[in-house]
Amino acid sequence: MSVHNVLLVEDDIAFARFIIGSFRDVDPGIELFHVNSGHAAISVINCGFHPDLIICEDRMPRMSGGELLVNVRAEPSCQAVPFYTFTSSFIDDAAPLPGKLPIDIKLPRPNNYREALALVNRIRSLAPQEVHAAGEAQAATT
Repeated sequence: MSVHNVLLVEDDIAFARFIIGSFRDVDPGIELFHVNSGHAAISVINCGFHPDLIICEDRMPRMSGGELLVNVRAEPSCQAVPFYTFTSSFIDDAAPLPGKLPIDIKLPRPNNYREALALVNRIRSLAPQEVHAAGEAQAATT
């Protein structure tokens, strides 16, 4: 995965650390920026942070993942950023059509390390090719 900046929106600190560790075990070069609420995510985006990917807990106090998605899509620089939610009340969304960005895909909330690695690898496999190419080009210039 060539994604460099991932915004993780998760209100449970222990679970956020678990997800961050799982991502880094699969891709040590990834940069994860963790915030604990949808309001904090909007704030960092409005301050100029432009993530390559957003991963969000679906059910959070004060602002759900769906509400955050609506707010993120209102920001012109984030309209095409892949947005994944994970939830314990899993409903398998249809896979994105070929050539379409995975805008809002719900994934099951992992309960153990094996499931967390599977989640990371699923996100990696769904990452748009444009993101892969952009990350590889940036790595070649540094």
